[in-house]
Amino acid sequence: MLSKIDRRFEEVMCTLCLVVLVSSVLLQVVLRYFFSTAAVWAEETAVYGMIFAVYLGASMAIRDRSHIRITMLINALPRKPQVAFVVLADVLWFSFLVFMVVQTTIYTQLLFAVTYQTPGLGIEQRWVQMMIPMAFCLMVFRMAQVYWRWGQTGWKGLPL
Repeated sequence: MLSKIDRRFEEVMCTLCLVVLVSSVLLQVVLRYFFSTAAVWAEETAVYGMIFAVYLGASMAIRDRSHIRITMLINALPRKPQVAFVVLADVLWFSFLVFMVVQTTIYTQLLFAVTYQTPGLGIEQRWVQMMIPMAFCLMVFRMAQVYWRWGQTGWKGLPL
């Protein structure tokens, strides 16, 4: 069960977010075109679906090591410099992710001091914004998981 969650969590959540996005946009188009009206909540759900899908997709790309990298130069180097450059880039990236966890958590905590409801859905903005630090935490976890798995292989190849 846990291995299925580990393998498919981001895909399932991204799919749900994209279904919400497409359904909201489609509903809005149908309502505007055929009935000359609109759902006030549809635009917000489409935006939130897109934002959540992007952050979860970034986590999925970290897990699968499918972010864009310039590997032509790295592949031309001997093994030790290859590993050094990849690890250095990942350390910088990991540092950025940790920085973003801290900063987005601070921002989200500030939202608990005020009351701001979204105009369309009428929910507190703090609950929506909490997704961002959670997504960065998931990215930190996935990057640590990549290196854990690389260590399990005896540090062979590159961290993939």
